[in-house]
Amino acid sequence: MDERTGLAVAVEVAEIAALPGTIEERAEALIEPLRRVVPFEAIWIALLDPERHEHAQLATRGHNEATLRYMASPAMLTDIEAVQLNCSGRSITVNDTPVPKEEVPVWTDHFGPAGFVEGVGIGLFTPDSRYLGLLTMLTDTAAHPSPAERGLIELLAPAIARAVDPMRQISTSARIVCNARAGAVLTRGGSALPLPNLPTHAVLRSGSPVLDVVAARVARGAAYTTFLCPVPAGHVRVTALACPDQAPYHLIAAVLVSPAGDLHGLSPGALDILGLLVESWPRRRIAAALGVAEFVVAANIEHIVARLGTGNVALAVLRANREGLYVPRRLVTGRREANGLQSPPPEIPRSHPVDRTLDAIHAHPERRYTLAELAEIAHLSVRRLQDMFRHRTGTSPMRYLETVRLRHAHDDLRRADPATETVSRIAVRNGFPHLGRFAAVYRANYGVPPSETLRAAPGAGPAPGTGSPAPQPLAWLSHPVPTETGWDDMAAVEHPG
Repeated sequence: MDERTGLAVAVEVAEIAALPGTIEERAEALIEPLRRVVPFEAIWIALLDPERHEHAQLATRGHNEATLRYMASPAMLTDIEAVQLNCSGRSITVNDTPVPKEEVPVWTDHFGPAGFVEGVGIGLFTPDSRYLGLLTMLTDTAAHPSPAERGLIELLAPAIARAVDPMRQISTSARIVCNARAGAVLTRGGSALPLPNLPTHAVLRSGSPVLDVVAARVARGAAYTTFLCPVPAGHVRVTALACPDQAPYHLIAAVLVSPAGDLHGLSPGALDILGLLVESWPRRRIAAALGVAEFVVAANIEHIVARLGTGNVALAVLRANREGLYVPRRLVTGRREANGLQSPPPEIPRSHPVDRTLDAIHAHPERRYTLAELAEIAHLSVRRLQDMFRHRTGTSPMRYLETVRLRHAHDDLRRADPATETVSRIAVRNGFPHLGRFAAVYRANYGVPPSETLRAAPGAGPAPGTGSPAPQPLAWLSHPVPTETGWDDMAAVEHPG
């Protein structure tokens, strides 16, 4: 081959490598230019599927079906490793392999019996030395390939690798996420491979539940999906783009991490609730999963609808799903054990008129409020307060007040010194002027009389009949109960059993 022909072929191969379309189309377009370099009788261009330890064929000429089946099998990869074609970008001819060709099954069982005499193979590598696949050309004469032909094949190999690199199209598609800060490519086996030109991120490591979410959605046919993922500093947005259905077939999605964007003032807990609503979970199940009372979930749903301006829950869920304005269920329910990412449980939004009443109750539960006084605090009529309070919390204002008082009294009894304190004094201090009623309500909810709780030695654990120790303070509540109290315990008191 003269120098002018070699230059023309090099230009043509570079132009093919820059063409749009699929990698199969570019591989097919390479066959004729390569024939002008080496007058082959058979050619094979294939990409490695590392998870199945086999090569996926892109383009071929001159091989029979039995040979192609063998070349697509894991046995061919063993032969390639034996002759070290996957170790460097240097060409190797049939007659100068590191091991005799008679010891290579693909030659003894296929190439030799087919009448081939010589040939050349070269591994295809990316600029960062990642092995992509293989180009082989076989001839029926020892005259080809010549040393000059081998040298030109080695010069063309980087452009050929660029033409068939599946990451190229994936990286191009990923650019639609213009503010992406990190990325990875998810494989069929759940691994995360680097995405060229982007750093990686902790939430994209192999085995991450984020990748589990993406894999499940791609398996259901989603070409595009976006959602929020909690991180120690708040949230990030995860966007996944399904990879083209092309060889080597083990790359299934580009996964990008970008800033969360406008969250419409929704709290982390509200975003968790939205994720479970997207999965069609009922409120009771959401409350159980998040470890909060059902009225907390109801209050957050009301707040979500208001913040999104949708008018009802169904439209809020549709908008959240469309905009990816939620944390998927897998990241909500599996956060603690799966990836250690924590977000606070849902809190009661503070924009509601009932909040003023709740603030007053929690600030001074011992005060002898009347229903009219609580309504005045809320700037509502008595009837309106009762309706809104029940809708918000699931109970009446006075019942709620008694619940808070009872929990405070229970805490005081558990901490008190029976040598200096009495049940009656604690009851009065917490807003129960009638000792008999207090004793009856206390026993109904804690299973023991208050005197028995008081007799338990301070610091010796929960009093008999009180079960496990009270939960630690829940700082995420808009209206936290002092010391060791929580909304779950109050809900249990309001609705025993």
